[in-house]
Order: sequence, then structure tokens, then C-alpha cells
Amino acid sequence: MLDSAEAGRHSRTLADAVVATVLAVAAYYAAGDRAFMFFNYHLHLAVSFLEGRLHIASPPSWLTEFAYANGKPYVYFDPFPAVFLLPAASIWGLDVNLARVSIGVGAVNVGLIRLLLGQLGIARSTANWGALLFGAGTVHFYAAQYGNTWMLGHLLAISALTFAWLESTRSANPFLLGLFCAMAGTSRGPALLGTPVFLYLAFRRRPRFSTLFEFGLPLGLTALVLAAYNYGRFGDVLDNGYLHANQALLNPEHGSFSWRYIGRNLHQYFGRLPAVQSSWPFLTVDDHGLSLLATTPAVLLLLRPGWSARATDARLLGWLAILGAMVVQGLYMVYFWDGWRQFGSRYTLDYLPFLIVALALRNDPREGSNRWIFPALVCLSVAVNVWGVWFWRTQRG
Repeated sequence: MLDSAEAGRHSRTLADAVVATVLAVAAYYAAGDRAFMFFNYHLHLAVSFLEGRLHIASPPSWLTEFAYANGKPYVYFDPFPAVFLLPAASIWGLDVNLARVSIGVGAVNVGLIRLLLGQLGIARSTANWGALLFGAGTVHFYAAQYGNTWMLGHLLAISALTFAWLESTRSANPFLLGLFCAMAGTSRGPALLGTPVFLYLAFRRRPRFSTLFEFGLPLGLTALVLAAYNYGRFGDVLDNGYLHANQALLNPEHGSFSWRYIGRNLHQYFGRLPAVQSSWPFLTVDDHGLSLLATTPAVLLLLRPGWSARATDARLLGWLAILGAMVVQGLYMVYFWDGWRQFGSRYTLDYLPFLIVALALRNDPREGSNRWIFPALVCLSVAVNVWGVWFWRTQRG
């Protein structure tokens, strides 16, 4: 049973999460044009599953990114978004609008993040500022209101990672954590690199072999399903079609992964700024988008010293969150592609919950800290992303 103070805090957290979700729905709905999203590979895949096929029958001309085997086109993106869409696809078929689905998923993510930050035990004001930063001060804003098949994958990975953070800081049930990690990894494969954080937290709570087994069970079962899925498409349990599709479609100079891409990616993720011009709108963004530091300058506050004095295990959770984010980003430092057609570097979404946890724990008010810095950088980040969504909608179409 919760004592009265704890029950009151829990009630306030829940109320704030509901308000944050409602406000996010309104903001994302107002920012997007909600026109039917034709880049909907996962919806076509969901319909194919329902019709008993693994390939896409007669894909429309505007969908061109497939891996081909025996003359048949296969979606090579991670499949969980298609599984997520199965209920809607069973009712409305190919009429499901991913733009509207993404608004809903994105808004729920904001509420989940607010629940998570409240569960960490930080100040209510810090949790609310953190939720605002996540919902409107990162490229999550752009992704949620835009809503194509790639953005939906990012949004669902965020949902799964946030559920994992919620569970790991509560009961740390290893089976549920493994399940959430499997969902994250089959939404966006690189997100799986951050999941050892949750295994550590589960094992720390229950240091026994059964914890490893329960955590690994849903991951192992998922791996078996994916192996069968790969074999059914390409005749190879380890071939998901992604790498050879990259070679066929984009022909990366040094292969999909190489240390030779590090210099370019340092600029992409940490140095790319808007271009300045003499006429309206004065600042412009090209298809590569902006760096993480440009879209979310609040990230610089990770450099502040210290951790929350009121949150339990703040130092441990903060460093684990930073480590998880660094591991995922490390993969992207050697990857040939930057995401393309984006306002900000969308691959950073694959570890965004880790960043928000670390930032909230780093910037919770404590004795001797300047309390205005976090809200000020959050507001600056929100301003950048509101401008970015406006710019992309009105200037780039």
C-alpha cells in the first residue's frame, strides 16, 4: 500500500501524464496536415500478412524500396510496425492513414515519458519540463506530426523503450523487459543495442540465472520467428534483405558500415546547422536535416556536474542512460546513411528515451544549482522544433 504522500505524488504524475497526452494530440494534430500518407510500406506488409503472403503483391509505383527475391518484392524494414498495424488493417485495409496513427502513437509516447519521469522520483517541475522537451523540443515532434512508415518505426521503438524504462524502475520483471526489448528491436534494429541496460537493471534486482532466462526467452522466441521470416523470404535465416537492398538501391561507397563515415557523421549529428540566406525565411534546412545539438540544444546540459539528490539511484540510472544512448549512437557513427528527408537527425530517436532520462536526472534542482538553465534550454529547443516543423511544412512541402 502507498502512504498518503506517495499516493498523492502518484496521482499528480498520472494527472500530468493525461494532460501531457491531450496537449500532445492537439499540438501534433494542429502541426500536421494529416493528408493520407502514401509512404506506408508497413501497412502494405500488414495487409500481406493478413492475406497469407510475405511479399507485396502489385505494389504502387511510388513504393520502390524493396528487397527482391525470385522476382517478388519484400519489405526489408523491421516488421513490428506491420504487426502493430494488423488490427487496423484488418478493418480498413490500405485506407489506414499512417499520418493519423503516428499522431496517436506520438501523443501516447509523451504521456508515457511523463509517467516515467514521475516514477524516477524527480521534482514535478523537472518531470514536466522533461516531458515538454521530449514532446516538442526534439525531432519526436517532427516525426509524430509527419508520420510516414519510417517515422512510425521510430515512434514504436520509443514506445517500447519507454515501457522498458518504466518496468525497469518499478518491478523490473525480466520477461516483460525482454518482451519490450524485442518490440524495440523489431521496430528499429539499432534500438536493441541499448537494451543491455535493462538486463543489468533486471539482474541487479534479481541476481540469479532465472532472470537471464526469463529476459532472454521473448528475445529468443522473436529471433526464431525472424529467422523463419527471413528463410521464407530469402532462403537464409540470417538474411533480412537490408544490406543487399542498400547495395542495390544506394550503393554505399564503403559498404553499409565503415569507419570512413565517422568524420561525416560527426558533422551530421553534432555540427550540422541551418544555412543562412539574405531573403525570407533567412534560415533554411536541406534534406539532411540538422544535428542533434542544433535541434535540441538542451542536450548540452548533460555536461552539467552532479545528479538529482531526490531520485533513487539517480547516478546509476543517469550513467546507464548515457551509456545506452552512446552505444546506439556509436553504430550510427559508422553507418553510411543519415536518414534523408528530415528536419533533424531522425536516427537519434532510437535512443531518445535514454537521453530524456539522463537529462532529467542531471537537471533536477538541487542545492547550488541554477534552476533556470534547464527551463531556458528546453524553451530554446521547443522554439527550434516549432520553427522546424513550420519550415518543413510551408517551405519544403
